[in-house]
Amino acid sequence: MPSYSFITVTDYAFFPGTLATVNSVLHYHPDSSIHVIVNENNPLTAPQMECLKTDDHVKLISSQELEKNSRFINAWELKAYACEDLCEGYDVVIGIDSDCLLCSNVDDVIERCHQSGGFLGGADGTGTDYGIKYQIYGIDAPVHNPKYMSTSLFFCAVTDENQRILKQWSECCNAAEFNGQGSHPGHGDQGVLNAILFAEGRTQDIELLPNHLWSQHWVYWNSIISFLGNQFINCSQEDAPQRSFHCGGAEKYWSKSHRERIFNGYALQTYPYVWFLTMFWFGKCSHWKMDPFQYLPEASHHLVQDLIDFLPQIIQLYPESRILWEELEEPILERIVNGVHRILSLGGGSMSEVIELVKNNPGIKRYAEVGSYEGGSIMTLGVRFANRDLDFYSVESFMGNLDGTMDGHQLPSRSRYLETLSRFPSVRVKLIPGDSRYAVNLFDNASLDFVFVDACHESQAVLCDIGVWMQKIKPGGIIAGDDYDWDSVKVAVHEKFNEVQSTPTGQVWWTRIT
Repeated sequence: MPSYSFITVTDYAFFPGTLATVNSVLHYHPDSSIHVIVNENNPLTAPQMECLKTDDHVKLISSQELEKNSRFINAWELKAYACEDLCEGYDVVIGIDSDCLLCSNVDDVIERCHQSGGFLGGADGTGTDYGIKYQIYGIDAPVHNPKYMSTSLFFCAVTDENQRILKQWSECCNAAEFNGQGSHPGHGDQGVLNAILFAEGRTQDIELLPNHLWSQHWVYWNSIISFLGNQFINCSQEDAPQRSFHCGGAEKYWSKSHRERIFNGYALQTYPYVWFLTMFWFGKCSHWKMDPFQYLPEASHHLVQDLIDFLPQIIQLYPESRILWEELEEPILERIVNGVHRILSLGGGSMSEVIELVKNNPGIKRYAEVGSYEGGSIMTLGVRFANRDLDFYSVESFMGNLDGTMDGHQLPSRSRYLETLSRFPSVRVKLIPGDSRYAVNLFDNASLDFVFVDACHESQAVLCDIGVWMQKIKPGGIIAGDDYDWDSVKVAVHEKFNEVQSTPTGQVWWTRIT
């Protein structure tokens, strides 16, 4: 197999795309070298760089390292500079934009590129016309170039002749019309490279790859993408295997406008978007111990909500994500449920302890919370275990202690509860409204694996809840509750059980039903 390296350019705003792009490369080519050029005009933050440094195959290179010979620095130019400066020692270099995702292994194309000694890239349209301005390249203009290659994802064999082309590409991009630094015309780095290849008589050394399956210029939103046999297919192209996804344009995968199009009228592009989310959140360089708002630009904060909303489809595409979700860290969980009113606390509090109980008992399939207030705790559990075949039932009367309070606190708002429920429509939490003494009759005996008692804390109420709900728990199942440090709760628990376990904070009690 030829030696090769991928090259991409990034900055602070493009980071979400870069992370997904890099992870997609590592997914299909885990041993590949990837050079990520950081445009210091809008530099990455320390948390963003920390994510990309997770895998040793990723090499971060500051644009300052490419500033030799008074080069003008920006994204298009950096792609050309990097290909020239970093190609030495490889048989093939692959330029990939940070809004482009691999969705297949591309070894076949790398091998073909190496054997041909030329260039391969998606076909962008049916060619381009060169006017008089293009005579600066040595083109006998006006003339039509029938082979116009995309540089969103392109392959270049590293030969002496091609290195000369790459050097010229760098020089012309540094003196281009598009950046006001010179008079070399062309649409970005792509237009300049194609003009050089045409002028050098190298069009016969260009293999244009099918646009619909590779660069997707002008066809991304019109493509019908499906997933079959662990492979993405393009139904618009006679079910041909899709090789990459490239959204292009202004509506990047990480923009709200892209998301809104998926939700409103462009559902057939769901698979590419889900693949972006999969690669962003579950790739080799994804960071599970950090609050994602530390590395996500503000304009991309919605990706946190989309993580949970699209998780069922992510798991369908990438079953390994179901296993990875088990290691979900609290900073991400806290960010997902941010703004949801919750009594139980994370950060080592009682919420963390209940999560640990459920995590350590993977056989739990049906969990009932008796007394859910406004749903914050049960919804946090639902999100945390959204990867499991686990149903959560939330029993709440919204009437409190029938004295106008809930253990001295304000009565829960049914409206706020329903708002919380609607915020996470794919999470398996079901409201069972009603008095816990009667709602219990909706469940068969020995049908639940875990019951968490957190309703009225008066001793008689706790005794009643334990008594009626115990019979609904399977042998070996768990009954537990909060606020074990309340005297009224402790008295009731010990009247019912000779011995119970308590968590390190002393807040949560639990025992198994024999």
